[in-house]
Amino acid sequence: MNGCFHEVLSTIQFHEDLPVRDVQYGLAKLISSSMANDELLKELHHRNCFKLYTFCAPYPFEKERVYRKGRMYCFNLRSPDLKFVLAMKKYLPKVKGIAKVIAVELRSYKQSHIEELISLTPIVCTFENRCWMPEDGLGLLAERLHHNVLKKYQLQDPSFTVHGELFFDQIELLNKKPIVVAYKNTVLLGHKLRFRVKPHEWAQQLAFTALGGGLLEKNSMGFGYCITGR
Repeated sequence: MNGCFHEVLSTIQFHEDLPVRDVQYGLAKLISSSMANDELLKELHHRNCFKLYTFCAPYPFEKERVYRKGRMYCFNLRSPDLKFVLAMKKYLPKVKGIAKVIAVELRSYKQSHIEELISLTPIVCTFENRCWMPEDGLGLLAERLHHNVLKKYQLQDPSFTVHGELFFDQIELLNKKPIVVAYKNTVLLGHKLRFRVKPHEWAQQLAFTALGGGLLEKNSMGFGYCITGR
């Protein structure tokens, strides 16, 4: 493992005023349109598998919950795959969508100690054809969260194993009500959370994987983007 993930910081302008609820799906379409310019990435987009990239909502955030036409915003697109990030840096300014990409900047981050992870965009956990809800129990959410990140790490290091221990503890929900997010022709119920990462080397590796590729499901739709806490 190279202990590194990469990020494209994009400066964008929306073509019209847009409510927050429409922006996440629109940015996902902008990214997928960029992937269509590369045959390997085009195939990845249509494949049912972990995509190993995630992105945040545009910032600065508008208190009125409407992004304004003509104003400058930024959003970050992350992945451990350098080839993917370089392709996004090349193609994002060339595609058409809900916004025009004015400028792009490439950044890389090496693994460092992580004490806490906080989801900046909602996490989505589905089972039995529905979204997880608090009444289903934090234990189920914690187990799904751990195994999802483990599988993502094993895509990069198939020999990696963990026996009977979660890579985190002290999980906490940050929202009082489910966060409703538009997704294609339906809606998903998401949640924001915070948890403490264990200091063991293997736990730190999994936490760094989550930081670079997202927590739980539908990361390519902008869900599960997280940041470090103290």
